[in-house]
Amino acid sequence: MHKSPNSTTTAQKLATFQDCFAGLRQVYGTYDLNTGRARQVKRPVNDEVVLRHIRGFEPYGVYLLVGDETRAVVADFDDVNPDPPLGFVRKAAHYGLPAYLERSKSKGWHAWIFTELPGVSAAKVRLVVKAILADIGAPHTEVFPKQDRLTGSTRYGNFIHAPLFGALVPEDRTVFVDPERGLRTYTDQWGLLANTQRVTASQLDEIIRTNELAQNGHARSHSKTPTGSLKTRSSFGLPPCAQRMLAEGVRKCQRVACFRLAVHLKKAGIPEDVAAAGLMAWASKNRPEDGKRIITEAEITEQAACAYGKEYRACGCEDPAVAPYCEPGCPVNERRTVCCSDVRGAE
Repeated sequence: MHKSPNSTTTAQKLATFQDCFAGLRQVYGTYDLNTGRARQVKRPVNDEVVLRHIRGFEPYGVYLLVGDETRAVVADFDDVNPDPPLGFVRKAAHYGLPAYLERSKSKGWHAWIFTELPGVSAAKVRLVVKAILADIGAPHTEVFPKQDRLTGSTRYGNFIHAPLFGALVPEDRTVFVDPERGLRTYTDQWGLLANTQRVTASQLDEIIRTNELAQNGHARSHSKTPTGSLKTRSSFGLPPCAQRMLAEGVRKCQRVACFRLAVHLKKAGIPEDVAAAGLMAWASKNRPEDGKRIITEAEITEQAACAYGKEYRACGCEDPAVAPYCEPGCPVNERRTVCCSDVRGAE
């Protein structure tokens, strides 16, 4: 349950902020409030630096890249048009990645994806984010961190301005907004951050493997199916997780669940139009938490089209949308090294 906006203590805010927006500890970025000129500050990043940011005295810019790992990745949309960032959030959800949309300090938007602590491979998460940007037709969007690793010639990388700068929050800038409710500012910013879903290294590995992403590009190639990989599940029907989800409906991650179910239905040989019709009946069983609406017919059609548009081989066992429904003895377990009963926290 989210805390009310006034119940979060200063200590809790500091801990939450530094869990989400931590990076290099010996340097940070800032800018002059009058001129807007950015500069680097070579001082330790401590509670005082964060407090001055939160209270609106001095902006804090975080150098996300630490060695070759990062706790977050950001797609920086430098345009007032919200359609590209909204498209990014939707496409990221299609891959099972929760993205959080921030209205930036000026005219644009930042889409944040947070990772498990203490961090994941910057190269892998940047690769996935760039693939998503290519999918939505925005391949030239800046991604932070901008490098895969720090080297002798790249000591710090590039900083990005952190959200929740106190001087701009009253103007609804540097705040997180709800993509499903007309980009309205979340009432409880701190509760949102304290309850962020975090992407795991295994999720990234699965996305990279499933979509055959290469370090030197984002092209997918599904002309060959590796020996021993799952081509279809028609030999044993739908796995237990899919059967449970279809029978019971879901309370969380509806769009990701819809996509995963569509993948299973495709592998079972169900035509796309029949699968979409079945998923519309499935949606009526959903009981979304936190007052969210039930997935729409248009969204179901979109997710089904995505699932049927490519040859997805991964089963999504570790996806937060699927993991709560996995059962010991699942047939998928016999063919994969990833355990279907390895339940991870859902949103």
